[in-house]
Amino acid sequence: MSLRSVVIVAVALLFIAAGVSPNGSAAGRFDSKLTPDRQIVQALNRLTFGPRPGDIDEVRRIGVDKWIEQQLHPDQIPENPALEEKLKPLDSLHMTPGEIMQEYYQQNRMGMMRMTPMMELLTPEQRRKVNNGTAEERKAALLSLDPEKRWQVLASVASNVLDGLPDDIQQEAKLAKQRQQDERMKEQRKLHPPLQELLTPAETQIALRGTKEQREELYSAMDISKRQQVAWALQPAALADFPEMRRMGSVARNPRQVVLEDLREARVDRAIYSNRQLEEVLTDFWFNHFNVFENKGQPEQLTLASYENEAIRPHVLGHFKDLLLATARHPAMLYYLDNWSSMGGDVFNVGPFAPGPFGGPTFLAQQAHGLNENYGRELMELHTLGVNGGYTQKDVIEVARCFTGWTIRAPNTKPEFTFAAFMHDTGEKTVLGHKIAAGGGEQDGVQVIEILAHHPSTAQFISRQLAQRFVSDDPPAALVDRMAKTFLKTDGDLRAVMETMLKSVEFFSEGAWQTKIKSPLEMVASAVRVTGAEAGDSFTLAQKVTDMGEPLYGKIEPTGFKDATETWLSTAGLMARINFANALAAGKVPGVKLDTARFADKDTAAIAHDLLHRDASRETMAALEKGVGEKPANPGAAVGLLISSPEFQRR
Repeated sequence: MSLRSVVIVAVALLFIAAGVSPNGSAAGRFDSKLTPDRQIVQALNRLTFGPRPGDIDEVRRIGVDKWIEQQLHPDQIPENPALEEKLKPLDSLHMTPGEIMQEYYQQNRMGMMRMTPMMELLTPEQRRKVNNGTAEERKAALLSLDPEKRWQVLASVASNVLDGLPDDIQQEAKLAKQRQQDERMKEQRKLHPPLQELLTPAETQIALRGTKEQREELYSAMDISKRQQVAWALQPAALADFPEMRRMGSVARNPRQVVLEDLREARVDRAIYSNRQLEEVLTDFWFNHFNVFENKGQPEQLTLASYENEAIRPHVLGHFKDLLLATARHPAMLYYLDNWSSMGGDVFNVGPFAPGPFGGPTFLAQQAHGLNENYGRELMELHTLGVNGGYTQKDVIEVARCFTGWTIRAPNTKPEFTFAAFMHDTGEKTVLGHKIAAGGGEQDGVQVIEILAHHPSTAQFISRQLAQRFVSDDPPAALVDRMAKTFLKTDGDLRAVMETMLKSVEFFSEGAWQTKIKSPLEMVASAVRVTGAEAGDSFTLAQKVTDMGEPLYGKIEPTGFKDATETWLSTAGLMARINFANALAAGKVPGVKLDTARFADKDTAAIAHDLLHRDASRETMAALEKGVGEKPANPGAAVGLLISSPEFQRR
């Protein structure tokens, strides 16, 4: 695409930032009903990650109300076999945290030479002298060793151990460290030779530039060991057509990172291929609402998959209190907001310090931080009542006291929830005017969950959050009130709250039409879905989502990503959208295949109607005509421009 075309698209995107509707007029009224055809588009844009070819006709055939009812009961929708096939190789998704630890965190990385530990080379007394003795003691201990063992020790010791020792020992240590480095490089080259040593020149050309069929023939002829070495030597983009082999190389290079890559790829695959689209949209929504951060620490990474699959996904259309309790008890949340180390009362005077799984004083010495208010504050401010929900700092402290003892057993190896009575504040508490009797133990926290889940402020806050996601950045108060009333009447039944919203006049109104800008995940998934592209490997697509400003599982703040238009309007984010749209249309996104042949005989207006499911606006058509003309010789250019357009960027 020419620079001029890119500028045209960039200017057009300013309509997004300005909040102008695609026809150039101000947003419509919430009591003005959409036409039947627009209602179908509205439902597909808001309750899915974008319509696929044929979805509009299918919803028209069965009726929009019946289609919505189906999506509200995902257990009755057969899942897409293609999705199940794509998730199968991502085996960390199906593992317990303990299994992930054993498979991905305890294995030695390929190419890393095992060095003999000091404790295997020296006796305890020798170790004491070498590490902490006087210069004379260190010298004597080192000279008492046979030369080979001394070289191994000198290669491993810290620099301060050599202070004050004779020059000949220091020179010997320098040579020992150099020899160790050389041996490591030889070992790595032996295990992971460069591509040119693994393949003939002709084979190397095929691996780097050959057709998919040529590469498939080449790789299938290799034994598993050689295939692993080739996977290590190639860049991930070169293996985008072979996701299992690309993953094989990633496992060899950095197995821990693969656990996070599996999660990101699965999120993208589910958004694109799941038949249970509303469930996926809600899983994305509720994970963001109860956000945790992938790089908080090892326990976080071990438990992210189970957090999404066990604490979030099963409850997105259930009762809010069950969702709230599941997140409160999950190790991912306990670790992320530090509740696992929160202690109340005079625990240091309790003996024995820590019964059972905690390992006695060692656990307390590492984790005794006193009362931690992080979870108590975020539970009320972000998860339930909202910042203006009527709680005080005293309530924050009282809630924190109630959740003392909600902690994690074996956090770094096999993290799982447990209640530690010795860490709990056993005194009486008062939360939002409710007395919680002394001695309640774990039930103190459960009572807080009940109080918050049934509070009117929670009903209002959750209803407004849902209305912001599905209706408008600034949803009508009357709609939020009706949703909150349903919330309170049904004991927080989230399906019932959704039904109230989706059957409302506001949801299918001109005021809600095209008022939301797509998040990066929505942008990427909807572009792949609407074009009918095949994502053979979603690794690069997940990277594109990050490039646009939404690193999946990578939002460090507990607020999650704000669900408002301005969140996604950075210059870098908008340019990343344009670059992605044009790369997708040109077939230059590794792992994604787009056949533009179905657009070949169509003019720009017809292509626009196919992708937007309606006639394009005057502004969009003007940009298209300037960019590619009315009858593009290359339909990919029109597709790229349209996916970059304000009308496609909005939902």
